[in-house]
This record gives sequence, C-alpha cells and structure tokens, in this order.
Amino acid sequence: MLSIMKKILYSVLAVVALLVADIASAQSRTSYFMEGSYFRTELNPALTPTRGYLALPFIGGLGVNWNSNYLSVDNFIYRKNNQLVTALNGAVSPSEFLNRLPNTGIIHTKEDINLLSFGFYTQCGKKSVYWTFGLGLHLNAVNTMSKDIFTVLKTLGNGEYDLGDTYAEATVHSDVYLGAAFPITDWLTMGTRAKFILGMFNAGADFNHLAANVGTDGIDGKLHGDWRANGVLFRNEYIQDGKYTGPMDVTPDTINFFLDNVKSYGFAVDLGLEARLFDDTLKLSAGVVDLGFIRWANVTHIGGQVDGYFTFKGVDVETSEPMEPVGGIDTDNIFGLEKYNGYTTLLACSLNVGAEYNILNNHIAFGLLSHTQFLSKAAYSDLTVSANFRPMNWLTLTLSHTFLNHNRPGVFGAAINFHPAGLNLYIGLDYIDTNLVTYTNEAFAEGALGRTLYIPRYAKSLNLNFGLGFNFGRPKHLKEAEN
Repeated sequence: MLSIMKKILYSVLAVVALLVADIASAQSRTSYFMEGSYFRTELNPALTPTRGYLALPFIGGLGVNWNSNYLSVDNFIYRKNNQLVTALNGAVSPSEFLNRLPNTGIIHTKEDINLLSFGFYTQCGKKSVYWTFGLGLHLNAVNTMSKDIFTVLKTLGNGEYDLGDTYAEATVHSDVYLGAAFPITDWLTMGTRAKFILGMFNAGADFNHLAANVGTDGIDGKLHGDWRANGVLFRNEYIQDGKYTGPMDVTPDTINFFLDNVKSYGFAVDLGLEARLFDDTLKLSAGVVDLGFIRWANVTHIGGQVDGYFTFKGVDVETSEPMEPVGGIDTDNIFGLEKYNGYTTLLACSLNVGAEYNILNNHIAFGLLSHTQFLSKAAYSDLTVSANFRPMNWLTLTLSHTFLNHNRPGVFGAAINFHPAGLNLYIGLDYIDTNLVTYTNEAFAEGALGRTLYIPRYAKSLNLNFGLGFNFGRPKHLKEAEN
C-alpha cells in the first residue's frame, strides 16, 4: 500500500515539476486589456489580438501560476520586540493569528503547456473572422484546508476539532481545440472554442471525518475518508489481495501499456462576448473558460477508503526531537472496493467579466476585470483594475492592482507587450509586492544575499509570464481604422 501511494505521489510531483519548468500561463489577468497579446483569448475567446500568431512549443509561453487565499508572510511571520517570530510563537495571541485566516484555505495551481497553437484572420464578406487552433497539456491541482487545523496547532487546547473541509485533488489532461471569434453586429463580437479532452491522470482524497482530540497526554487524531486514482498508469485488474501488481514505472517496455490505458475522455467549451459602445470608447466583455468535464473510465480506476488513527506525544525536551508517533491505517480498506465504477470530474471553470474605458483615441484605457474561479468544492474571486498605455499600435504597457481575496494595497501587476509585424513578445507579472519585510541576521554568510533579506509581506499568489510568438496577417478592419 505504501509503495503504490508513494508512486502516485512521485507521479504528481514529476508532472508538477515539468509544468512549472515550462508552461504557457494563460490566466494572467494583467493581459486581459492588452490588445496585441494572444494570451487574452485564453481569458475570453471573443477578445482577439491585432494580428494572427504562431506560438511554438516551449518558447510560446513560460511562467508560474499559483494562487492562494491565505499563504502570505504577513499571516505567518510577526515582528515582536523588534524580532521576527512565527505565528506559533507565544508572543502572538491565538486571536491575532486566527483572525487573519479564512475559514477554508485554498491553494490552487493551474498550469498549461503549449504544444502548438496559432490564430489567423479570414475575410467573410466585409467581416473578419478570427480562428484559433491548439494542442495543450494541462495541470489543475487544488487543496482546501480547514481553519481548524491552524486552531489545533496554535491553541493546543482540550477538545475536538472538525477538519472535514480538508480536500486535495490533482488532474492532468491534454486537449485539442478549435475556436472562432466573429462579429454579430458592427459593435458586438462573439467567440467560442470547442475542446476535445484526453484524461491522463486524476488523484484525489476527500476526508469526511478528520478530527483531533487534544489532551494533557498528547494529541489523538482520527482519520476517515476516501481516495482514488485514475489514469494511464493503472489497470484495476492488477489489484490482488489488496496490492497493485501492475507496471508503474515509465520504460520502453511499458509505453504501449500506458497508451492502451488512454480510456478517459471529455469535452469543454469556451464562450465569450465583447460589446463596443460609443465609438469604441466603452467596451464590455464576459467570458466563460473551460466549461466542461472528463469522464474517467472504470478499468483505470483504483481507490478505496482510508481509516486510521494516530497519537502524538510531544517533543523530548532533552533532545528537542519529536517523540515517536503511534498510529495505524486499516490497509484492508485501501483496495476494499470490489467494483470500480467510472466517475466524472468537472474542469476548473472560470468566469471573467470586464469593462474598459478608452481615452485619447484609444492610446490610454482603464480596465476593470472580475475573475471568479470555480473549483471542485470551492471558489474564489478577485477584482483587478488596470491602466493600459498604447503609445504605438505595436506597443502596450499595463499596470494593475488586484483587490478582494484579502489583497493589500501595494501588491500590483505589470506587463509589456511588443507586437510589431513578425514578432509578439509578452512579459507580465501579477502580484508584485512592494511591501517588504526586512530580516537581518548576522549568521547569514556574506555573498549574493548579504546579511539582509527582503521578503514580500502581503502577496499570497504568484503569476509570472513570458511568451514569444510570431505575428502575421493584420485584419482588414484594423488597417482601415488606422487610415
């Protein structure tokens, strides 16, 4: 049992490492009002760039996209008596720490590898239609954590704590998509994109009873829930006597086994609208992205129940080492399901609603974007305001700030998009934190870091983006507008 659980974990970590190393982060909110960026179509398929484009593998997009509603230095590091201490330090009161945390903490990672994508304009009578095509590989991982977990760690008081909100899931899928954006009237554009999906990997754990009873002799924990794993790595026919006996390592001999296990499929659509009012002075838009599902096959599904307990006795004050925990898991239930039915998971759908006001003949625009992300058992929203500067028709500069999601002033985004004929270069950063905590320690070695560290204080998320593509084919209606 431990062997297969470790292999599942290693598989997830390997995929995460690959995706973080090279991804096309399509969810950069700062790019939404940048007219030359092809990233904006990933937020709303009705928002078309100023030219067609070709994005090659790897160089088409690089970045890191990670979101949280509670993980910040300000929530876990405090300055007391001119020293920095952690939230668990006795100088920090329970209310001071716990009042800063949401009832359910969320960590969400959505990353995308661009295998190949391109977009181009065609002329349909007097109207220009924008077409997109692409192949991609995607990771979506989410973890929700009950606030009571931190209550246990901070208070260590007698009582029972309900930790039932704790949930984790990771999904890897590939897709091929075809999309089009076309004018319905002179002032209204509709965009749509259809995606055919192959499910590669899904693993999740849902704890319906996870509690801790804190007493004078230690902490007693009780754990009950369900877990599952599905994908090309597994065939449930190999489960024998509670153990998985099938191949788990990727070797030349097992490639055909994995290819034969591609049996999970899905479908999704992106939908969007953009309305241009008062001679394009005011633009209103809305888009739904990844509205769809994956149907996971029963033959590649393994899983079962988790029942266990543990006792934590504390720390040996003489050695400062934790005392050996006592606990166990009922392994008979791990593969205790006799029939493995297929199941359906929804994609991490997002809703984007924007308003843009243009002045000085479209050279400056102010934007307001509402972004809501729907996860398996949670959702979060934020609101981004931006100032967009377009001194030339091939250059856009943007500054933004994201509200809600407990973001503080001083955390902003910035991006530049250089998009003349033949080239499209995008560099963007969301959640840049100018509020820094200064930490000085004589123990630091002299060198690149010196003796002083400057740590972002309020930022809870990280979004870094770089994209290099090739432009071609400026549409007729934009050429006429420039003359």
